[in-house]
Amino acid sequence: MPENTFPACLNASADAPDWLNEAYVEQMLRCAFKDASIKVRKLDVYYAVPKGNNYASIIFRIGVTYHSQLQYEIARTFIVKGMITEGIAGEKLRQYDVQRKEMDVYQFVIPELKLLMKSIGEPGELYPTALIVDRKREVIVFKDLTPDGYRMVDRTQGMDMVHMKMAIKLMAKMHASSLKLREQQPNIFVPYNTCIVTRETDAFYPMFVHIFNALTDEVGKWGSEWKYYHEKLQQLAPNFVEYSQRVVDNDPASDDLCVFVQGDMWVNNFLYKYDEQGNPIDAVLLDFQYCTYSTPMIDFCYLYYTSARDDIRQNCFDELLQYYYYQLVDYARRLQYRARLPTLYQFLQQTQRKMFYAVYSTFIALPVQMNDNTADADFEALMCNDERAQSFKRMIVANDKYQTILRGLLPQFDRKGLLDKLD
Repeated sequence: MPENTFPACLNASADAPDWLNEAYVEQMLRCAFKDASIKVRKLDVYYAVPKGNNYASIIFRIGVTYHSQLQYEIARTFIVKGMITEGIAGEKLRQYDVQRKEMDVYQFVIPELKLLMKSIGEPGELYPTALIVDRKREVIVFKDLTPDGYRMVDRTQGMDMVHMKMAIKLMAKMHASSLKLREQQPNIFVPYNTCIVTRETDAFYPMFVHIFNALTDEVGKWGSEWKYYHEKLQQLAPNFVEYSQRVVDNDPASDDLCVFVQGDMWVNNFLYKYDEQGNPIDAVLLDFQYCTYSTPMIDFCYLYYTSARDDIRQNCFDELLQYYYYQLVDYARRLQYRARLPTLYQFLQQTQRKMFYAVYSTFIALPVQMNDNTADADFEALMCNDERAQSFKRMIVANDKYQTILRGLLPQFDRKGLLDKLD
């Protein structure tokens, strides 16, 4: 989905797959709108996402002019999302099964979640509408929400409190809906078990290790007053991946709250709609490639530490976590969820056991997402360890804005015991 407002980026006709042509789009529209008389007059293909803003997908915006027996000529835009299939990116992403998962989610899960919210009178888009799930070509075609006024927050600025609370409220709607949906269909989330951090595959481990090592080296350059934290990071290094994995582990014997987790909940995966005064009035959540069934702290920590403005990130964790809890409980009760929900005290006790995801989100995800030098930003730069890839990772952790954030959070993490051995 686009970071900026419509129109989208550069013309992509030269790079579009051969099958993305007028005949394909015509058939797609006929199926989506159940109208065999649709005829496509013109097709234009654009990039929907600039380079460096998406590492796992190929996303096009198509402009289509068409008519039918029921309509005079009409021009509309759609989003076509597919997976990178070539090279190291294709190899790694296949191990995460991202495209099958996302196609399944938009075909089988999202419609159910929308119906549950509709049943209690909740308005809004909530999630993009998938017009077509094409399993042969492994693509999903969405209604384009940009002409309706939806757009992204500037990822370099982050979310203010109004945008954060709207995002957290949407998160709570999804999590509460998933509780009710699993109550109705106990096995519906069984196929979704590979978050970005997972024990199911070690495909992304090189990225985690290389970025963590680059970060540790960078902190070692900060001077003697930061030697204490540099040594802490060196001691943490052998356990960093294991501690991150423990967050996503579900203990069947515990009473810990588990929900359907989006898994990549950051600023670029939200679209907002605004009123005439520029106030956000609706939010939509995108991208379910890394969804899983696990602790809600995966989504909460990831959103909070990657996407809040820094004054909020440094000061408002407890406030926003309680805001999330009360929203979740309210929606679960409105949906008549029958199982017992944790008290606030119990919920906060549970979150403490999952807080290491704050470290993962800050150390690994945030520097990648804050990168503003997109010329060298690609999947291989994250995964490989050759000189170009090492240079890229050194560059993203040396970002001045990122280092300012890190200097503020390292003492907080240390006070919470998150930089110590957890065994």
